[in-house]
Amino acid sequence: MNLLQNPRFVFTWLSGMTLTLGFSIFFLSVSWLTIDVLKQPALLGIIMTAVSLPRVVMMIFGGVFADRFQKSRLLFLTNLGQGLLMVAVVALHLADAYSVFALIMISIVFGLLDGMSYPALSSLIPSLVKQEELQRANSLFQGTLELMFVFGPLLAGALLTWGGFGLSFGTAAALIFIAAILIMPRLIRDSIPLARAMSLGHVIFDLKEGIRYVSSTPILRSGTLSIAIVNLFVMGPLIMSIPILVGERGGNAFDLSLIEGGLAVGTFAASFLVLLFRSVHRGRFVFRVLFLTLGAFFLYTQAQSITLLALAAAASGFMLMLVYLPTVTLMQEHSDHDKIGRVMSIMALAASGLEPIAFAVLSILVALAVPIQTLLISFGIIGLVFSIVLYVRSQTFRDTR
Repeated sequence: MNLLQNPRFVFTWLSGMTLTLGFSIFFLSVSWLTIDVLKQPALLGIIMTAVSLPRVVMMIFGGVFADRFQKSRLLFLTNLGQGLLMVAVVALHLADAYSVFALIMISIVFGLLDGMSYPALSSLIPSLVKQEELQRANSLFQGTLELMFVFGPLLAGALLTWGGFGLSFGTAAALIFIAAILIMPRLIRDSIPLARAMSLGHVIFDLKEGIRYVSSTPILRSGTLSIAIVNLFVMGPLIMSIPILVGERGGNAFDLSLIEGGLAVGTFAASFLVLLFRSVHRGRFVFRVLFLTLGAFFLYTQAQSITLLALAAAASGFMLMLVYLPTVTLMQEHSDHDKIGRVMSIMALAASGLEPIAFAVLSILVALAVPIQTLLISFGIIGLVFSIVLYVRSQTFRDTR
C-alpha cells in the first residue's frame, strides 16, 4: 500500500494512534479515580462535561487557527500541552493531593487543547497524500483510532490492576509525549501559511467567512447536514440509551459491555471496509447508507434481548461510519486549501458537538418518565424526515462521485 510508504502520513498516523491510546487510558483512569478514590460518582458527569464542553467551543475556533498556522506545529504544541497536563496529574498522585477543583481545571484545559487539535489533524491529512489515496487514508486513520478506543480501556484496566494510578497516568503521559514527537514539523514538513494579522476581530471574521463558505457550497453544506443527522438522531440517542435498555431488560455489566462492544466493532469494521472501495458513486452511496442507518436504528428500538440489541447497535455503528468516512473525504476534496481547517471544524461540530444536545434532551425527557423506546422512535422518525428533505434538496451532492 502506497500510504505506508509515505513517511509523512505514517508519522501522522502513528501520532494519532498513540495520542488516542493515551486519551483512552486517561479517561478510564479518571473515571475510576472519581469512583474508587474520591468516592464521588456524581463528579464523573461534571468531569466529562468539563472536557466535552470546552472541546466543542474550541472546535469552533480551532479551524481558524488551523488555516492560519502550520498544522503540524499546532498539533505538536497541543499534544505537548496535553502531555504536561498528564505530568500534573501524576504529580498530584505522587503528592496524594487529588482535589475536585484540580481535576476539573485539568479537564477543562485538556478539552480546550483537544478541540484546538482536531480540525488541524483532519485538515492536515489531505495535504500529505494524493487525492486518489485520500479515502483510504481517512479509512485507515479512523479505523485504527477506533481500535485504540477498544484497546485503551483494556490496557488501562490492566495498568490500574498491576501498578495503580501512578502507572496508568504515567503511561498516558508517555504516550501523549510520543505523539507530540511523531508530529514534529521537521518530520511532517507540511506547508506554512502566509503570515496574516492576528486579532480577535480577524478570528471572528475568518470564522464567519468559513460558515458562509460551507453554507454556500452545496457539497459542503449537504455533507455537514448528513453528518449532523446521524449524530443527533442516531448516535447520540443510541449511546445514551444503552445502559437504560440494559437495565430495563435486567442485564448486568457484561451485557452493557457486550452492546457497547458491538457498537465499537461495527464502526471499526466499516472503517476498514471503506479501504476496499474503488469506483463507488459516493454521493448516492452516502444517502443510501444514511437511510440504512436509520433502518438499523429502528431495529435497535424494537430489540427485546441483549443479543439483538448488540447486533442492532453493531449494524447502526457500521452504517453510520459508512456515512461518515466518504462524506468527510468528499468535503476535504472540495474544500479550498486556505479554508479546509474551518470546514473541518464545522464538520467536527456536526460530528461530535450535537451528541451532547441529544444527551441533554433525552435525560430531561427520561426524568419526566417518558419511555425510552418512545423517545428513540421519535428521534428516528424526526431523523428520517430530515434525511428525506436533505435528499431532495441535495442534487449536487447526490451527483458527486
